[in-house]
Amino acid sequence: MRFFRKQWKRITIVVAFIILTLLSLEVGSMADVSLSTFLRGDELSTFIFLHSRVPRTLAVILAAAGLSVAGLIMQSISRNKFMSPSTAGTTDAAALGLLISFVFLGHTNGFVQAMFSFAFALIGTLLFTAVINRLKIREVVYIPLLGLMYGGVIGAIATALAFQTETQTVLNQFNLGSFARLGNFELVYVVVIPLVISVIYATKLSIIGLGADFAKNLGLNYNRIVGLGLIIIALISASTFVAVGPLPFIGLIIPNMLTSIFGDNIKRSIIDLMLFGACFVLLCDIISRLIIFPFEMNISVTISVVGGVIFMIYLLRGIYGGKRTRKANSKSAT
Repeated sequence: MRFFRKQWKRITIVVAFIILTLLSLEVGSMADVSLSTFLRGDELSTFIFLHSRVPRTLAVILAAAGLSVAGLIMQSISRNKFMSPSTAGTTDAAALGLLISFVFLGHTNGFVQAMFSFAFALIGTLLFTAVINRLKIREVVYIPLLGLMYGGVIGAIATALAFQTETQTVLNQFNLGSFARLGNFELVYVVVIPLVISVIYATKLSIIGLGADFAKNLGLNYNRIVGLGLIIIALISASTFVAVGPLPFIGLIIPNMLTSIFGDNIKRSIIDLMLFGACFVLLCDIISRLIIFPFEMNISVTISVVGGVIFMIYLLRGIYGGKRTRKANSKSAT
């Protein structure tokens, strides 16, 4: 009984994850196909489950878990709760890399496209991180705003390239996040590798969030761990973008919501973070499939609406919290 009292939050997340996973498998445009018909061995249900619903649900879980972890690592590296792949230009750089691979190589292998996206995402993240470190901005809420501007510049370059090469339609397709795509879900499984590495290095990734001097005093190679973290972020962002398109706000709001529950210890909460992120995206995916049933809304639209509201709440809390802190400091100084 004592165990359940201490772990009730964690148990709630696990139960919600199981329920939403089953609902995701149950929901579909074909009313005659359900979990019960699948368990009875119906031939059509078996085919639909094995070739559509199960791969889609796995893709939702892995993409959500990956982007949640990527956001948490980016926030730890930058020591800023408003940082994520979508607010640091990483996603926009991945889109530019994918467009360049299409322009010069055409409809090539998905893994080749992922490598282009990975390279551009990594370079774009490194560049933004270097710029932010040089500016030394005191107001943390300004950093994601600069990141959105930076991503907008990269997006403008991609739009100009698409206009010159007459690939605007292709770029528009890239920038629509959807799990209704078929044949590309195998790229999402690449996320398993950085997720495993994140779990192994969770303690070190948590320590670097305390600052370079503190990490070095504990004997860690700060630059090496930061480089590993950026590679994890770029790899997750690239593979998920190529497979399902952009999923905005996941890497931003999920780490903030979970750290408010479990604290900033990455090692202790990283599995909970994956499950919580999966629950959020599973719920949004189910809503996207039901809101205009039997048709389907792009999940990026659903996540943008819900995530945008949550982001604004956290942003306003950060602004007002910063003002209260400055007032308190000025009063104490006088």
